[in-house]
Amino acid sequence: MLRLIGTAGAVALLTALALASGAGATPATLCVGPQAGCYSQIQPALDAASDGDTIAIGAGKFAGGITISKSVHVQGAGAGKTTISGGGPVVTIFRADDPEGLNVSLDGVTITGGVNNSQPDPEVTFGGGIAIPVAQLDQPPFNGTGATVAISNSVVTGNTVTSNSVIPPGFCGDRSCGFNEGGGIDNGGVLTLTSTRVTNNTAGSTVLSPSAASDAGSGGIDNRLVASLTLRSSVVSGNRAVVNSPIANSATSGGIGSTGALDVADSVVSDNVVQYTGVLDSGDSDGLAGGLLIDQCCDAPHPTATIRTTQISGNRVTAANTNPASGIAGFGGGVVAFAPALLDRVVLAGNAVSVTGQGFVGGDGGGMEVDAPVTVSSSMIANNTVSVTGPGAAVAFGGGVAMFGGDLTLQHTIVIANSASASGAGGPLPFGGDSIVYGGGISNGGPGVPPASLTVSDSLVIGNRLGASAGFLVQGGGVFTDSGIALGDRREQAGRLLRLLMVGRGG
Repeated sequence: MLRLIGTAGAVALLTALALASGAGATPATLCVGPQAGCYSQIQPALDAASDGDTIAIGAGKFAGGITISKSVHVQGAGAGKTTISGGGPVVTIFRADDPEGLNVSLDGVTITGGVNNSQPDPEVTFGGGIAIPVAQLDQPPFNGTGATVAISNSVVTGNTVTSNSVIPPGFCGDRSCGFNEGGGIDNGGVLTLTSTRVTNNTAGSTVLSPSAASDAGSGGIDNRLVASLTLRSSVVSGNRAVVNSPIANSATSGGIGSTGALDVADSVVSDNVVQYTGVLDSGDSDGLAGGLLIDQCCDAPHPTATIRTTQISGNRVTAANTNPASGIAGFGGGVVAFAPALLDRVVLAGNAVSVTGQGFVGGDGGGMEVDAPVTVSSSMIANNTVSVTGPGAAVAFGGGVAMFGGDLTLQHTIVIANSASASGAGGPLPFGGDSIVYGGGISNGGPGVPPASLTVSDSLVIGNRLGASAGFLVQGGGVFTDSGIALGDRREQAGRLLRLLMVGRGG
């Protein structure tokens, strides 16, 4: 055969046969590190890789600011050995052509030191450590789901999303504004975290990077409307959403902010902080959702968020305003549910809301605020607090759970040792009624709050309490409800016992 076609023809024929048979398509491993034959940095290895390849990163510290645009597996030597540092974001996972078809995994790395003050725009920034952008569509809804990403045995820590400029008046009415989201991770794709820690990241202002933005949120992880987030055996802790600029409007979700699908199990969301400090009378200045925000957008159908066998503890919201003409509110120390949610075998404990101001002050939901149907089963809601301080009118309610128009079902759950308190002169509220503290354990309805359906079965509400200065109404140390309570126990004796235990200081 070779005699017939000659050497050049034989080479061409053999090459064609190899391509046709799939030879040469075997996934390759490209190494990064100081060893001979390895790339010295990660981005050149990514540029040389093909879909299906592995990028094996050795021990050491490597430059961030990288973009992963191919379906590769990035394997570090372990989170304590391999560090990807710097850039803004440190890692971006995206390709313009078929972003939804991009499939990336990262294992055994630490991602840190990212400061994003320019992406995607200087006034609107997303993702300090990892950014997984949404797909850009040519027609409504214009945003599609981005890459599929799995992160395991890794750490995302010490990253910041911030900004140095703002959008002038017009876009946000008569005020300037700007937005920072996703201090650790901003997810517009399908993201799964397994045995991974997202810690000590910031959305908004830090001492070294003060943000000019009016609004900041999702200090740990931001999960967008078209996205989905799954957490397994992971920790989201010590993250912060901080707004303290001259145009400060709102700070939200210190740990996780999710508008998309959310599934959390066997994990910890702890010690995250929302900190709002403002001087303007913007009409809605506030801080909310210290640990977790389950959000709803645009009347879009929203799957029920599920949180199972998870600890949500030590998260807090602090909100302060020094303008006597402005009201200030803080709510949801642990969780705010604007969309349907199921909490099963969850410990919701030690979360707090603290609000101070010179005008009207309000606070609620030390453990959780419920604005959509929520079921809590086989769980404990304990030692959560709401505290408000101001010179005049004030309201504090729902030390454990504040129902804000969303139905709540409690099954096999203990609500214990939660509290709500207020200090000040009291007086009439801006929306009618007198200053009041109510619902040390659970509140349903109240001044300016629509009542909903509260159903309790095989549960205890015990040892909750209220406290207030003179001049405040104090009602419902255990449970306060405007619309009654359904006791779901099948046994009348259990129902009587439940009624006896729904007591606390304040009645």
